[in-house]
Amino acid sequence: MDPSFVQALVDIVGEEFVSTRADVLLTYSVSASIGYDRVVPGTVVRPASTEEVSQILKLANKHKIPVTPRSGGSSLQGEVIPQEDGLVIDLLRLDSVQLFKDLRSVRVGAGVTFGVLDKYLNQHKLWVPVYPDSSLVCTVAGNVAVNGAGPGSGVQGCIAELVLGLEVVLPNGEVIQTGTEANPNAPGPFLRYAFGPDITGLLIGSLGAFGIITAVSIKTFKRMEHFYYQSYGFDTAEGAERFLSELRHNDVSIPMAAIYEGRILEFFLDMIGEEYGIPQTEWPPFTVSATIGRIRKDQLDSDIKMAESICMELDGRVVGVPELPQGEWEDRMWTFVRSSYVHGWWWMMLYHHQAPTNWHRSVEEIWNVMDKYGILGQTAGFLTGGRSYNFYPQLYFDPVDREEEEKVREAHRELSQRLFKTGAVPFKLARYWVEDVEEMKPYLQFIKNLKQNIDPNGIMNPGILGGI
Repeated sequence: MDPSFVQALVDIVGEEFVSTRADVLLTYSVSASIGYDRVVPGTVVRPASTEEVSQILKLANKHKIPVTPRSGGSSLQGEVIPQEDGLVIDLLRLDSVQLFKDLRSVRVGAGVTFGVLDKYLNQHKLWVPVYPDSSLVCTVAGNVAVNGAGPGSGVQGCIAELVLGLEVVLPNGEVIQTGTEANPNAPGPFLRYAFGPDITGLLIGSLGAFGIITAVSIKTFKRMEHFYYQSYGFDTAEGAERFLSELRHNDVSIPMAAIYEGRILEFFLDMIGEEYGIPQTEWPPFTVSATIGRIRKDQLDSDIKMAESICMELDGRVVGVPELPQGEWEDRMWTFVRSSYVHGWWWMMLYHHQAPTNWHRSVEEIWNVMDKYGILGQTAGFLTGGRSYNFYPQLYFDPVDREEEEKVREAHRELSQRLFKTGAVPFKLARYWVEDVEEMKPYLQFIKNLKQNIDPNGIMNPGILGGI
């Protein structure tokens, strides 16, 4: 990278926070995204404020240097893999936290992780009830940029449902604020839908393609104190699906709920069943693992009775194994991350959302593809709100076996096409989700038009949003 450009970065943030060292660049060439090739950037810069981010983007835009924003680096689909010889902007120094207790909201800098935020809010008996599986390193802003979810999403839904406003630095260095905080006289974040169009929504899930989120204002809730863990069994997928729908329809508070069929459950238990102390059990064909949580004990007792009643009405049974949902919930900051890495395989993942009543369609196609290609894998997931089920099937391969890796990549591509036909929608607008999908072309053209107008020099995370 041009030494004069690097020196200009030093002038903005100081020499300590700019690096072109080979070992540092190598660190930033990868993320937690297993199965993606490393790309070495030209420079890494670590600003400490929104103003410094603004100056950096003005400089990068002037020199047409591609920029990749990065915080915790826990993303799993290559979102923070940089451009060759490009610029990585590490946002972890933006670590402010400001609580607006009366407004039931909190504003956090782009470097604040869910783990740090949870510890802070716990002092006030509050929480943000979404825990991405990498919560100890995943930042709130990064999760907003991918419209993430996680254990806890069963009640409130994805992170997008909680956002009240964003502070964003556009590619030209201009800073905008969305939501009520766009009015400097506002007492704080209390409403997202202010000042006309929902600009906040445009930026959620944009993967850093439209600008850099430097601060997030988000809803907080009184912390649940009472929990109940139970597994419910059904003979059919439709019974398990209906059970989840009826729980939410009857306002049973389930911050974490997941459906397991035999092959999925066997694989999952093989990985972490012993660690969670799950006993040997004759499992039903379909198991719903549910954590019920409430602020008050009387509310919890009512929900427990309602859940059992709904289960029986649907010809299900109470399995009586609380260790499965309890392990998932108590280990929620890294349950599925732990299970993903326990065997040491590499894997490719295909995040998607499916209607809860269509859960079986995703599972069928996932197994069809795995069986067709003769590969090992599993799929996990959980309810997100009452209207969506979040899936993330993993296709495993040996990283030293190039033939096996290419087979998994081919299976990955085919699975995305099959899932699209079931009515599933992308968790993130990755390129593989939209390749050769005729129905997506008008939508992608609209995204492309937005990108060209917001970022005419194409510097912001180029190619990351559906290949745009």
